[in-house]
Amino acid sequence: MGHSKISLFLCRPYHKKMYAHARMKTTLKLVLLYFAYQLLAGAAMAGINLLWPLSATAQLGWALLLSGTAMTAHLVGFRHVNLRQALRPVGADVMLCSLVCIAGTVLAGNALSLLIPLPNWLDSDFTALGHTLVGAFSIALLAPLAEELLFRGAILQSLRADSASPWRGILLSALIFGLIHINPAQVPFAILAGIAFGWVSVCTHSLLPAIIGHALNNSLGIIEILAYGNSGAPTPMQEQPTGALLIIALAGTATAIITGRKLTHHILLQKEKSTTK
Repeated sequence: MGHSKISLFLCRPYHKKMYAHARMKTTLKLVLLYFAYQLLAGAAMAGINLLWPLSATAQLGWALLLSGTAMTAHLVGFRHVNLRQALRPVGADVMLCSLVCIAGTVLAGNALSLLIPLPNWLDSDFTALGHTLVGAFSIALLAPLAEELLFRGAILQSLRADSASPWRGILLSALIFGLIHINPAQVPFAILAGIAFGWVSVCTHSLLPAIIGHALNNSLGIIEILAYGNSGAPTPMQEQPTGALLIIALAGTATAIITGRKLTHHILLQKEKSTTK
């Protein structure tokens, strides 16, 4: 009896390590699949272009639509995510708190992006896509759905499954989310946004607040493109001096932390009430 207990004790670290490797392997496969669908969609549009010539912007827009739809269908069809559970509705107060937390993070990320400018390789592509219906739909609505199902649904839940604390999964999934954007100007912002999306998803046990917050952020980006993209005029944020940007970054960070903590306390209070009933 004593020997069996010792054997189980010694085997636990091995099994834990084995499960962690399996989950990282699953994460890697999903990320590669994400890029594979993009490549296949691009190849499909290149083939269609031989029969029905399209502009480069139209090809890119339709490729985004195809790859986003395929990724979403794959995640749901192969049960990497449970759609009903992922889109579980939350209360109005929880939704508001979640969106304010995301907004604070986005505000801080935008300010920091202007304080530490990085090369924007895709600026002209996004500007062109924002002026097309397919491109705007893919960026503003489809991408938030597909990316949240992938990064906060399948990947985050897989990475945090073997850990008592959710932060390892949140930070790793946010880092992967940032790096897959590839464009240097987007990577730091996407990592910060990914942390907020991940925390909100973990607290609410739903992807709905993150999807809505993600969609609102991308939709505001499309509105900004339509308002300032062709004129070349600076946006209101770009006109701010360094000192104002620092204040905006600090205010956004403080807002995200305060509302994030409030969201945590609110969820814990709800759990206590449900257990006492």
